[in-house]
Amino acid sequence: MLNTVHIGGAVRMAQETTKKCVMCGKTIPAYSNFCPYCGAKQPWLEDDEVQNKDARKLLKWYQKPVGKFVTLVVSAIVILWFGSLFSLQDGPGHNKVARELTQYFFNAQDHTPYGDKPSVKADKKKGVIVKIDQSSKAMKNLKAGKPAQWNYLVKRAQNRSKAFSGIYADQINAKFKVVDKHNPKKVLLKVNQGKVTYNIADKYSK
Repeated sequence: MLNTVHIGGAVRMAQETTKKCVMCGKTIPAYSNFCPYCGAKQPWLEDDEVQNKDARKLLKWYQKPVGKFVTLVVSAIVILWFGSLFSLQDGPGHNKVARELTQYFFNAQDHTPYGDKPSVKADKKKGVIVKIDQSSKAMKNLKAGKPAQWNYLVKRAQNRSKAFSGIYADQINAKFKVVDKHNPKKVLLKVNQGKVTYNIADKYSK
């Protein structure tokens, strides 16, 4: 297709490269990624199809080792940047997660079946640590063969751990641990990526 271009009284003929849409068959500009008529995505032009010199040079540059290297570096930076958006950070990020989990586990109540003022901490190196009272009503019921309240806490820990494993880049955030608030070394429950790896209830069910 020839277009007439007027420049300073002179007439110049400029060639415009076109192609056919792969879906509807209508004539569209050669460098269209999508058909303006039917919206169909168009295939990338091969090197011998590219008529524009600048586009051809750019394509050849990307095909060279340096072009491929730059593309990989840029891609890596973008991936790392997106990953950082979903990683727990120090400070407010951890506090926000802790508040959300306190609401989720204990409805933000001070007096619960798991003792008074149970706490949740989101630690960058240790994961999520939930502190409850081992002498609480829920634990006494568990020992007495009534595990309903304890199982509720276990299920909630599993759900959040599994969700965090899909949200956060650092899988340490998917590690949940429930301990006795009076003796933090006393572990009552461990959950990793939604799977229970230790449950003190197994001790009482034997």
